[in-house]
Amino acid sequence: PKWFEEWLWQYALWATQRAGPTVVKLAQWLSSRDDRFPAKFCSRFSVLQDAGWHHSWRETEQALDTGLGSRWRDFLKIEREPIGAGCVAQVYKGSLLKDVAEGGGKSGDIVAIKVVHPHARRRVELDLQLLRSFASLLEALSTTARFCSVVDACDEFAHNLSDQMNMLREAENLDRLATNFRTIPQVSFPRPRPALCSDDVLVEDYIDGIRIREFLQTHQPSPAIRTELAKIGVNAICKMIFHDNFLHGDLHPGNLLVTKDLKICLLDAGIVVELKPSQHEHFVDVLAALMRHDGETAGRLMIDHQYPSDGQQIAAETDFCTTLSSITDKVADEPFFDNIGRYTSRIFDSAVRSRIRLEGYFVSTTVAIRVMEGIANALDKDVKIGDLAMPWIITAPQFARALSSPFDDVIILLGDS
Repeated sequence: PKWFEEWLWQYALWATQRAGPTVVKLAQWLSSRDDRFPAKFCSRFSVLQDAGWHHSWRETEQALDTGLGSRWRDFLKIEREPIGAGCVAQVYKGSLLKDVAEGGGKSGDIVAIKVVHPHARRRVELDLQLLRSFASLLEALSTTARFCSVVDACDEFAHNLSDQMNMLREAENLDRLATNFRTIPQVSFPRPRPALCSDDVLVEDYIDGIRIREFLQTHQPSPAIRTELAKIGVNAICKMIFHDNFLHGDLHPGNLLVTKDLKICLLDAGIVVELKPSQHEHFVDVLAALMRHDGETAGRLMIDHQYPSDGQQIAAETDFCTTLSSITDKVADEPFFDNIGRYTSRIFDSAVRSRIRLEGYFVSTTVAIRVMEGIANALDKDVKIGDLAMPWIITAPQFARALSSPFDDVIILLGDS
């Protein structure tokens, strides 16, 4: 009965939250992978995206003693009440009491201090060992688990979580993103203070803003402001993907702030997606095929061929490409980018049903596009994502190469968008 199914889902969510931050973080990540896991699971567990943990002020002091030295109180004043917390770290607001050399900042600067949860690395290491053992057991017992590659999923998740727990890595990512957007004043990133960063502590600019979901609920912005913010977000994602090849890999509404001057600031850049040149070209080839509504070609390009093929696998790939061709034929009159969420949902659903693994970088990049599409549509349901994306695509060097090969007829579609 439906009430029992609902109870099971609620119990699964409760049990996941009780299991600790590593399991919650894994559930958050899995819920973003609807190319590999059922849509109902992804929808149910997506509510965990805002889950967080807290640790005590005493534990924060100990982390600061280790990361910044025991005399950090001489130059840094911190408000004891956290302003945010996640599965990996919690964040405080503070200010500099005096000038700090080597990029630390000047006296009076308002800063945010991000501190990794104590003992997090050891706990995560143990949790991941248990999770991987459980995943191996599942694959041994279940063909569905083998298709879902739950062991590979655990390994990929472990890599992402490791990046998120490395504050020096996040500082590097923030600095690079800020450099890439130095000529785009509508988009910003917190500037890290290199002299005040360590493995477990990140000191960065404090951004006076409000999370985008709360902004929509409490400020009731005008249609013009909503449209402008939607355009800023879409343009930012397109620039990261098509021009910079350096994409913020943890995009969700909780990581987007709207500032007082109505600009967008992106937080938490511990995870980034950077494709190899061949992967970047391959990704553009997939988009070109989808824009031409050539499902067969797009399907062949999307499939991850690192796994051995047998007769059953070849049949599954053929079934996936046939299904994808059917999808693209039915929407032949629709611009791809104006319906990318619906498109990719169908693609991922087809991959799950056909038991086909898709190229990981294609999934990571399209998930980011879909997240921004969702945010843009929440701001302005009439925003034309295709119109905004096309200038970035056609000026990307990889797209020029695609047009010089078998994709010349894409130019026809550019006029339609």
